[in-house]
Amino acid sequence: MNEEIINEIVQKVFAKAKTECAIHTNNALNNHIENSTAISYKTAERLCQKYIDKKDNIGKQSEHTINVLCQYLGYESFADYVKQNSKGKINLEVNKVGAKKNWKLITAISLIVVVGLILGLSEKSKEPKCMVWRIDHYEKTDCSTSYTENIIPLDEVRLQNFKKVKVNITCTFFDETTGEPTKWYYKSGNTIEFYTGPGLHPVNGKTLKAITEHIIDKYVPIHTYEESSFAE
Repeated sequence: MNEEIINEIVQKVFAKAKTECAIHTNNALNNHIENSTAISYKTAERLCQKYIDKKDNIGKQSEHTINVLCQYLGYESFADYVKQNSKGKINLEVNKVGAKKNWKLITAISLIVVVGLILGLSEKSKEPKCMVWRIDHYEKTDCSTSYTENIIPLDEVRLQNFKKVKVNITCTFFDETTGEPTKWYYKSGNTIEFYTGPGLHPVNGKTLKAITEHIIDKYVPIHTYEESSFAE
């Protein structure tokens, strides 16, 4: 991945975090990013040190981390960010002979863009603004109070990345580059559930815990069975 583009992405992430967070200290912003995405506080801290504070001794981030940052900014992935931000970068050379013709073209293009934005905003306003937990994932929904389930404000990053999953010993539990956990769990009695992101339990609101070697050794089965307490 291009470091210049990654730097641009991280700068935008922290700029967005400042618009959503009342306190702008590094600690507060790192906490906010952790709570708003599927990356940990330590990862956010390393990003801040390398790209905001410009420290040279910080290693590279994983592709997973950069994709999550792009999703926080509203893009599907790093590739989608690069694709969308390369649009419109066409240099129009206007000389004296063709100045009038090019001006008309620019005006027409501008009108098309404005109309497209208006239509896009109109369609976007009709989209669901909330989401609801369905068995093992979130789904978009309107904000009607007629549902019996817990309805929360729409969070695109959590919608795409937060899921309840079945695991076995062959699963990846830690990021190979950073060593950060990639699974979180909730345990109640003899039942344990595994999730792909941190935060609160989607049903009871309890705080999920990061996976540990102890939990893996004690609770992760060798195989994933359909009928298992680990699947609930």
